[in-house]
Amino acid sequence: MSKDQIRNILNIIFMIMAVVGVIWYLTKDKTIGTYIILFSMCFKIAESSMRMIK
Repeated sequence: MSKDQIRNILNIIFMIMAVVGVIWYLTKDKTIGTYIILFSMCFKIAESSMRMIK
């Protein structure tokens, strides 16, 4: 796998988890929704750091 493919996968995971987190935040529990969004940001930070190291 190339770095670009890994970055794309990390971006897809981030986007899916962010959408799930927002939906969860708006419809169910705000605390768990916030945790889901924060956890999804870990994937975005990993992707961004890969882009900077490039």
